[in-house]
This record gives sequence, structure tokens and C-alpha cells, in this order.
Amino acid sequence: MKKFDVLIIGGGPGGYRSAQLLAQGGKTVALFEKKKLGGSCLQVGCIPTKLLQSAAVRFHTFSKEGKAWGIEADNVRFNFQAMVDRTQKTLSVLERGIQSALSSAKVEVVQGEAIIKTPDLVECNGEEYQGSHLILAVGSRPRLLSSFKVGANVVTSDELLSQPRLPQSLLIVGAGVIGLEFACLYGQLGVKVRVGDVVPKILPNMDEEVGQLMLNSLRKLGVEVELGLQSVEAKNEELVLLAVGREPNSDRAGIPALGLKTQGRKIQTNGFLETSVTSVYAIGDLTGKYPYAHTAYEHARVVAQKIINPNSSEIMDDTKVPHVIFTSPEIAAVGLSEVEAKGIFKNVKVYKNNFAANSKARILGEIQGWSKMICDGETGLILGVQLVGPEATDLIGEACVLVNQKVTVDQLDRILHPHPTLNEIFSIH
Repeated sequence: MKKFDVLIIGGGPGGYRSAQLLAQGGKTVALFEKKKLGGSCLQVGCIPTKLLQSAAVRFHTFSKEGKAWGIEADNVRFNFQAMVDRTQKTLSVLERGIQSALSSAKVEVVQGEAIIKTPDLVECNGEEYQGSHLILAVGSRPRLLSSFKVGANVVTSDELLSQPRLPQSLLIVGAGVIGLEFACLYGQLGVKVRVGDVVPKILPNMDEEVGQLMLNSLRKLGVEVELGLQSVEAKNEELVLLAVGREPNSDRAGIPALGLKTQGRKIQTNGFLETSVTSVYAIGDLTGKYPYAHTAYEHARVVAQKIINPNSSEIMDDTKVPHVIFTSPEIAAVGLSEVEAKGIFKNVKVYKNNFAANSKARILGEIQGWSKMICDGETGLILGVQLVGPEATDLIGEACVLVNQKVTVDQLDRILHPHPTLNEIFSIH
């Protein structure tokens, strides 16, 4: 039997990051991963989709708008296999980077399926591993529908990018974040896309005008969007993508035997990400809170800090998590929305700037969208920011600092932004 301070099941963002931090903090760590390091984010999710999206945006810009830029080329076309090959090469490089970081930190990576025997005992490849702490980081999987059987021409986001060729037509079942991102990606590559959902509107957690702008943008791409349906049915589309959300893998790796408190498939945790069983932690998608890789990174930091220093009082603050949607245009937000702020504060002031008035956006030819800064009208405290427009998912980084560091509009007004840049969208004068 091998003994460690910490056993971690799952080599995705939360798993490998917590392993690295704990090892750097002097703890002995064993990390179990049955597939490849990087988890869904690296292997089938955020990274490969953004690689393909980057290619799709470039193709769409040059094929549809090239002449307006003074760039003339006949018969602009793309090589889908070359796009896929570039994606796979990049994933390999990033995976090797994770392996190298864990090796440098002296984390023992165990390739195989780990099964939990007790809170301090895990079995993998016929060998037993004992640990004082157990971190569950086994992620999530696409949610399925009984009306669509996966296989043949029905896939989830996990299988979509491994298709041998680009489909001529695609039905996306689900108008959530995943569905909208793929609708933009495939629409820009010229695929005939239809999105169907039973919900009456898209992006319900964002301001209404965000959803309307997104609908208009999708229709400009030629994407057909049908909402408020009784049921979604295929209309002879070549391929069907199920994009109706993801569900925690809390039924895997012997987790049920631990008897953890759950809400549905979500594992309940406190602010330190501790479960109802002593010395067992759950992080990332298992908690059902904001399924982003950066959420898992922050979970990993909080847990590592607590294990290294049991007296740590820092807990996970969900309000600091930025929301990012890689559509066209991009969407991002952090902190309170206007509706949420008005439910808490008596006097709410909103500063709104349109990208149409931003010089850099004009230079880029991307003037759709705006920034909306929600503030306490009494103190000027910046409570939240919503962005729709070019590079919104990058720009939200500055907004995270403004919200998390409790900056006021007066303080922001004294910060000089370079000109001409997209960052000037945060100007309040």
C-alpha cells in the first residue's frame, strides 16, 4: 500500500491544479486519471472548440468581409481536416505542459480508473493508495435526452469534434451556452444550422437585451432559432447535437459509497469545498456551481490552502466568478446584474457604453455590442459588469479586478486607459 497526504481523483483543471499547489506546499500527492490529463476542458471542451472557433472567425471574416477590408481573393475556402489536425497538435502540446508541471512538482500521476473504498483508501490498477485527504474532481458529462439516442447521427459535445467531416446541416437541441457557441462556430463555416429549445428565451441569466442581440447575430449568420417549442424534432438534418447542459459525475469512481450529502447529482459543500464527510472535498463541476475551468482553478486554490493551512479562513466566493460565452459577438459578465443589484440596493446607477463609439472597435470593424457597468448610486461602488462585443471574454478580466477589489467609479475615472483600445469601453466620461 502506498501512502500520501492527499489523493485526488480526476486530472482536469481542478484536479491537476490542486495537485500542483499541494505538492508545492510540501504535501505528497497522488493524482488518478483514467483518460488523459486536462479533462473535458482540454480534450473535448473549451480548448478544442476555441481553436476551431478561431479558424472559423478568420474564414468568415475573409470570405464575407474581405472586400470591405480591401482584401481580394477568389474562391476562399477552408480545409476542415487541417483545422482538426492543428487542434490535435495544440492539445498534445498543452497536455505535455500539464504533465511536465506535475512532474516538476513531484506529483505521482496514476493512469487508470480509481475506485474509492473508504474516505482514506483508493484502489487503482489492483494497488491500494491511502491518503489523509481525498479530493473529488471527476467533472461532468453531457446530459442526455430519452427522445434522442446517441449514436449514428446523434452526438453530444464530447463526440462532435471527432466527426470525420463537417456536416452539411446540423440541428442543435438546446439554446444554452454550449448550443449557442456551436451554432456560431458551425454557422461561420457555412453549415446550415437550426437551434431548437423548449425555453421561451435564451440566456435568461443575462439582461434581456443580451439575448436579443445574440438572436439577431445568429440570424445574420443564417442560423435558424426556434424557441418555446413543445418538443424539438429533427427535420432531416445530417447531424443532431444534444446541447442540453451537463451533469456531475457524482455516480462514478465509487463516490456513492461515501454517503455524501447531495442535491440531485450535485455534491453539497461548504465554503471550503468540504463535503459532509470529514477530509473529503469536492471541486469543479461536481458541485454544480458555474461549470467553468476557472471555477475549478479557484476551487483548487481554496482547497489546497485549507489542507496546507487548516486554520485558513478564506472561502470560495461565487460572486467573483466571471461568466464567459464564446459566441459571435462574445459575451461576458461578472458580479451583479442590473436586476440583481436593484433587488439589493435602493439606488442603482448604470453606465453604458456602445462599442460603436469605441475607436478600436471601429478599426476592427466589430461595433456590435456594449458594456454595462452596474454601480451603487450612493457610494459609486462597481457592483457588476456585463459585456457584449469584440474580445469581451478578455476584457472581462479588467472588470473582475474592478468588482473584486471594490473599486468605485471615481477611482476608475482616474485610471488612464491607452488609446485607441477596446479597454476604453470601461470609461465613464
